[in-house]
Amino acid sequence: MDNLTHGLLGYALYSATDTKDLSRKERIGYASAAVLGAEIPDIESFTSFIGDEAYLTWHRAFTHSFLFAPVMALAALGIVALFNRSVRWKKAYLLALAGVVIHILFDLFNSWGTGIWEPFDRGRYSLGILPIVDAVLLLILLAAWLTRRFISRTKAFRWAWVGITCYVALQGLQAAVAVERIPDGYDRVATSAQFVPTQFQIIVQRDDRFEYWRTAAFAPPVKEKVIPNHRHHPAVAEALQDPEAKAIARFVPFYGAAVTEKGDAYRVTIYDPRFRLVRPSLLSKTVTIPKDGG
Repeated sequence: MDNLTHGLLGYALYSATDTKDLSRKERIGYASAAVLGAEIPDIESFTSFIGDEAYLTWHRAFTHSFLFAPVMALAALGIVALFNRSVRWKKAYLLALAGVVIHILFDLFNSWGTGIWEPFDRGRYSLGILPIVDAVLLLILLAAWLTRRFISRTKAFRWAWVGITCYVALQGLQAAVAVERIPDGYDRVATSAQFVPTQFQIIVQRDDRFEYWRTAAFAPPVKEKVIPNHRHHPAVAEALQDPEAKAIARFVPFYGAAVTEKGDAYRVTIYDPRFRLVRPSLLSKTVTIPKDGG
């Protein structure tokens, strides 16, 4: 999920609580705890300046783990304490913790992998039921902001959370129904929500190929394209020794490989099949492997 939405969800958490009897400084403190909690799991984004390998290794890793959520919330609270000590720490901590958990959940809902059980499980999990940037979520939050002029802010944002919950549940139901309609016999499957609500791309790994299906609003999935997957080619194992290629294979729920010959070498591309058709360069690494294995 994008950082704007994360921050707004944190503010929505704070706004859904009763702030009627609080001073202005207390309100700022509690709002800051919720927003910082909703943003702080992405503190590892600085690794993008180190390099792709570091970014793929650490992005959405332990900072996005439910097991580390209490620690991340404590860090958010520590930042609040630097400039505001008028809050009740237990309430502020719970708001920060709720912000962290909401961040992890909404990252889990989209297509990028999230290490929700790090460090005990290094797998990256993704439900793929929401796009990275979700216009519906933003519209619901905007509606709550506007309606606070007519009803209390607390009530407006509580209704916003009802709307968000219903929307996420509906998206999840549509994705589940679509996957259920895919013919049996596949090895792996992943869903990827599109920007337009109710539309999904479903990526199916079946033997040595990927199948791309598309569906919208509970309609039966339609197969759009089939591409080969060369992951069993002998050169792939050598390509996965490359640190960046290895990081991609570890980061994505399941990876694909494309192998071509060029002179006396193989060009092996390790990629995330979810983005192969729309953005081939995203989460993709090409490695040249000499045919003699040298």
